[in-house]
Amino acid sequence: MRIETPVNRETIGIHLNYSLWKYLLILAAALMGWGILYTMTAYRPPQEKRIDLYVQTYTSSSEIVDAFLEPIWKEAVPEMEIVRSVILMPLDEASTEQQLTTYAMAADMDIVFFNDMYFKKFAARGFFLPLDDLVADGVIDASGVDLSSGYVTMVEEYDEQDRPVKTARHLYGIPLESFHGFVSVMNMDNRDMYAAIMTNNYNDENVIPFFNALLQAGRGDLESLTQQDDANTAE
Repeated sequence: MRIETPVNRETIGIHLNYSLWKYLLILAAALMGWGILYTMTAYRPPQEKRIDLYVQTYTSSSEIVDAFLEPIWKEAVPEMEIVRSVILMPLDEASTEQQLTTYAMAADMDIVFFNDMYFKKFAARGFFLPLDDLVADGVIDASGVDLSSGYVTMVEEYDEQDRPVKTARHLYGIPLESFHGFVSVMNMDNRDMYAAIMTNNYNDENVIPFFNALLQAGRGDLESLTQQDDANTAE
C-alpha cells in the first residue's frame, strides 16, 4: 500500500515550517561558495601592470588618496592598469610590525609612506631600494629637501657568530615633512613620515617614475596652504 501526501497549501506550509532552515543553509552555502569562487578567479592585474601605495595614517582614506593618485599615474605611467592605495591604521607596535612584515614578504607593497620608527626598522632589514644614485642622477627630484634623516645604516654581512662585519649607509627614504601638498590634498599628517620604494616591487621601470611624480605632486607652498586654511577658517 502506498500513502501519498497531497501537495497543497497546508502541506507546503508544514514542510516549510520544519525545513525552511535547510533551504536557508543551502542558500548561504551557495552564496559563500560563489563569493570564494569569484575572489579566486577575479582578474588581478600582474605586478608589472599595477602599483600599490601603502600609507600609515589615521586621518586619510583610500577614497581621498586614490582620487589624488589617479591623475598622477595616468600621466606618469599610463600603461598601468591600476594604481591604488591601502590605508594602514597603526595598531600596537608588535601587531603593526607583524602586519607590515607579512605585506613586505608577500610583495604586496610597492611604495610606502611609513612613520619614522617603521621606516628605519625596515630600511635596516633591507626591505627598501637605495635611492642614492636615483637622486644623484636626477631620476628622483629631491631638490630643496633635507635628506639627512632618510639615511640608514644597514648590515650587509655577518660573521659566524652573527656579528656585523660589513655595513653600508644609504638613502632609503625621502623625508616628507616639507611636502606640504600631501597635508592639504591627502589630509595626511606627514611630519614624521618617509616615502620609500620596496626592493621586491618587481616593477622598477614604472614604480620609480611614479614615485618621482608622486613626490612632485606632493610639493606645496606652505605659505599658500596657510593662507587657504585661514580663509577656510574665516568662512
